[in-house]
Order: sequence, then structure tokens, then C-alpha cells
Amino acid sequence: MSTETLIEAGNIKPRIQFTADGVQREFQFFFKIYEPENVKVYIEDVEQDSGYSLSTKEDVQGGIITFDTAPESGKLVTIYRELELKRTTNFKEGGPFRSSNVNSEFDYQLSCLEQLEDSIGRTVTFPQYAPTNLNINLPMPDAGKSIIWSEDEGRLVNSKYQFDNIVNLSSQYCDQTQQYLNQAQEINSQINEKHSLVQQLANSVTELQEQAETNAATAQEAAKEAAANAVNSLYNQSETAEAFTITLKDGVSIYRTPLVSQNTDVIFDFSQLTKPANTITFELYISYSSFVTVTFSNITVHWFNGKVPNAAQNGTKTKIFTFRNITPSNYTDWIVSMEGGY
Repeated sequence: MSTETLIEAGNIKPRIQFTADGVQREFQFFFKIYEPENVKVYIEDVEQDSGYSLSTKEDVQGGIITFDTAPESGKLVTIYRELELKRTTNFKEGGPFRSSNVNSEFDYQLSCLEQLEDSIGRTVTFPQYAPTNLNINLPMPDAGKSIIWSEDEGRLVNSKYQFDNIVNLSSQYCDQTQQYLNQAQEINSQINEKHSLVQQLANSVTELQEQAETNAATAQEAAKEAAANAVNSLYNQSETAEAFTITLKDGVSIYRTPLVSQNTDVIFDFSQLTKPANTITFELYISYSSFVTVTFSNITVHWFNGKVPNAAQNGTKTKIFTFRNITPSNYTDWIVSMEGGY
């Protein structure tokens, strides 16, 4: 008498998932299968129709899926049993009634129920306290429209507006807003820079005002001193009328020679100066009808722009020499320029 081994269907979900590590090739499952074609294999959302093999044992429930190449690390591997909802045994009236056939039929139907339970577990359902009059039928497709609840909350309908268009417009508005924000930040930065520049200019204006006030006070003092020196200047003209060695004196700014009627040496002597400022200008007027030779005593002369004039040429009656002190308190080093008769 032969003994037949039966494997009963258990309470095991007909679906199992793994996260690949890039190394593992074998993946084991423990739900009962009836035919090899019942087993479906997915990597992510793509069903695999090749690249793997299925191995089972008669006395062990489940089996092993072996990939030719290990799935890429991080990919989701799904092994699923898919049964056709049908009867597998037809019990005839008055025919033999074997328990093995009954058990096999019950196992298959239980497996189908497990498959339905697993599928229902991955579908949208309402809670137990939801109203029984809800219409969950989907409306007819309408391109670009989203599915929403009706105003009476009793059925699903297509939205009035195209969802993708709204999202695209919102994205464009967000991009434009970001551009405007960037422009506003740039303008604000420019305003801050201009404000800083205006502040610097204001500080400069304040400094110039202070300097102007100082210069005004200095000019006022110089005007007083010039007024006091005017008498000395007029007096000096008569004092030097018959002299051709002109000794420059403190406080005197203008010197003039008498009319020259023959070749004459005119000597400027700076040895008596003790306190001229570098802003003092000495102007010397030389009137002559013949040649004049001009020399300088006790000073170093630098002609303005390096241009040495010919004081003795042509018939110009008047030549004006201007002396400027190069360094304050140094009365031996002067810049000299001449007007007339170059």
C-alpha cells in the first residue's frame, strides 16, 4: 500500500519582498505553489520573464529563485504567487470520495483566498464606519484632469481644471518670484553700495567745509599781513630805485628797478630773508632799453618746467620774475619763472 505525502496550504501570504545588496543571487519563499508558472518575479516594477531559475522540493513548501546575475544593490525584488480562480476537482455523484482530493481542492481554494486577501490589502478601502451609499466607481478618463470627490461627497468625479497645467503655472510663478526676489536683493545691494558712497561723499564734503573754514581764516590773516606789507612795498620801490643789487627783505613782496639805459647786471640777494612762507611770491619788474644780465646771490634757482629764459633778448621793456619757496623754512631753494621776453 503506497503512502502519498500531502503539503497543506498554510496561513502564509503569497507575496514576499527583498532589498537586493548586489551580491545575493538566491531568494527563498515559503508559500505553496501548484505549478511553476504560478510564480511571478519582479525587480522594482518590471516583471522578469528570464534571467532566473526556480527550484522546489516535493516535501518542502515554497522554493528558491536563483538569478543568473545578482540584482543591483538597492533594487526591490518581489516574488508573487498568481493563481487562476477556478475549481481543480470535479466530484461525481456516487463516485469515489478521496480525502486527498478534497484536501487538495480546499488547499487551492484557500490559496486563492490568500491571494485575494493580499490583493485587497493593497487596494483603497473605506473604514468600517463609512456610509454604505458611497459610489466608488471611477469616472470616464479625461486627459489632464484629476479625480476628486463630488460636492455631496458621494461619488468620484473628474476635476474642472487640468492638474498638470496648474502645477506647471505654479512652478512658473515660483520661478518668476525667485527671479524677482533675486533682482530685489541685487537692487538692495546696489542701494546699500550707493548709500555707502553717499555717506563717504558727505564725509568728504564735511572735511572740505572744515578745510575751507580753515583756509578762510588763514586767508583773512594773510590779507591783514598783506595790507601791512603794502607800505613796505611802496617804500622799497623808492629805496631800490638807484640800486641794481636788490636785497629781498621780510614782508616785502614787490620790487621794481629803474629804467635801464645800458648793459647792467641786476643781482637778487636772498641772504637777508628769515621768515618767508612758501606761498609768498616776489615779483620784480625790470624796465630796460638795453641788455640786462640777471644773476642770483645766496640761493639755488630751479627754472619752472626746466625752461631757462633769455632775460637779455628782444626789446621787451618789462620782465616779471616770480620766486616760490620750495620747502617752508628753507630760504635757499626756489623755483623761478619769468614772464615777458622768452
